[in-house]
Amino acid sequence: PCIYMLHAGSRRGPVRAALAMCVGSSALGSGALNERSVETAHSFTGRMCAASRLEETRRPDSLFSDPLAYTLAGKEGRAQPMGGWIMVPRTRFGDDFLRDHYTRGARQLVLLGAGFDARAYRMSGLPELRVYEVDQMTTFEVKEPLLTGESLAVASRAAVATEFTRPGEWAAALLASGFDPAVPTTN
Repeated sequence: PCIYMLHAGSRRGPVRAALAMCVGSSALGSGALNERSVETAHSFTGRMCAASRLEETRRPDSLFSDPLAYTLAGKEGRAQPMGGWIMVPRTRFGDDFLRDHYTRGARQLVLLGAGFDARAYRMSGLPELRVYEVDQMTTFEVKEPLLTGESLAVASRAAVATEFTRPGEWAAALLASGFDPAVPTTN
């Protein structure tokens, strides 16, 4: 599995280099920062979810704001949003759940099937939070270049590429990425 780490205040250069080492230079060849299409239905669902977050962000009475939603959704996601009726309350619930557990001491967030989630970039007020995004490599091949130059709102973010169909692989990859089982965690 491949693991990418980014700490608050750092730039994306080292992560791009790690991505190139992990998936081969073709992932970052000419036009790498141009929009790429996703390769799996799972990744497409992530883009659709980002498009729904974009729609909510644009509302004058929005329940949350996701400044990266337009970019993460991509043209393909923006053409077919998931549906605000499910994504808006789910996102707001997740944000509130995270903030509540942070006040109770949780300092790690694990997002299994993270897709095109951007909480590590948009959730201010959680300065000690370490975010672990666990998903398929195909998702990160598209997502990571889109995040180039963006600043984290949390202490750190690890993009943990794994294959969920292989028993135990995601847990081992999570531990290898620096996840500490002794630190209070939420998901």
